[in-house]
Amino acid sequence: MKYIITGRVQPERAEVSFSHVELNTPKGGTVAISCTASQLTVVLNEPSTEDYGTAIFEANIAASMVVGAVGFSLGSAYSTDLIQVISEDGAPYVFGVRPGNPENLNETLAFNDTTDVLNRSLRLAAKDAFFRLALRDYLQGINEVVDCVTYCYRAIEGIKSSFAASSGKTKDWGPMHAALGTDAASIISLFKKHGDPARHGNWGEMEDIDAETKWKMLSMTRHILKTYLDIKQPDMTW
Repeated sequence: MKYIITGRVQPERAEVSFSHVELNTPKGGTVAISCTASQLTVVLNEPSTEDYGTAIFEANIAASMVVGAVGFSLGSAYSTDLIQVISEDGAPYVFGVRPGNPENLNETLAFNDTTDVLNRSLRLAAKDAFFRLALRDYLQGINEVVDCVTYCYRAIEGIKSSFAASSGKTKDWGPMHAALGTDAASIISLFKKHGDPARHGNWGEMEDIDAETKWKMLSMTRHILKTYLDIKQPDMTW
């Protein structure tokens, strides 16, 4: 199907502009990217893509590649922020900063008890650098497509290191698994085949990460962070 995806190059104040760039996709389609005054347009023509989530996922990869090349040439830190997808029949879909489960877009990463999680997270982050930096990586992972695995895995490693620090064995995952009820097999099966190539820049061996896999990575990271929060900051006290 054909999709038109619109968004911005951030920071928008840079007023980035570049002419029409058209690329062939691995699936036999095309993707065209253009930008005027930081307003980004991506036209994805991909016969095998039939849903909004996959469309914006694929558009993000192409747009980030082009914007990255522009930023590199200018020595400027530009990034993409795709917002809306319009399908062939004209139906629009607006993407926010809170991703949904590809199988059920009404399911998000938000907590029901938002105020309680906010207050306890703030208190724990103020005194626990492991948690504070793990949150930073997790939130960065939400915004990333390919590098979601890197940020999510590092967030989990940060929590692992918090438990391992007391023993002096920084590579020991045992204390985290014992405290949080996690297990090595689940983490390895989800992250390792994507995470190892990404961390070492071995992109030739990295398998594609689709929207469903990204959701699973974010969900597992969220669960580990929330369980850690519940143990380390069970109430509102400092």
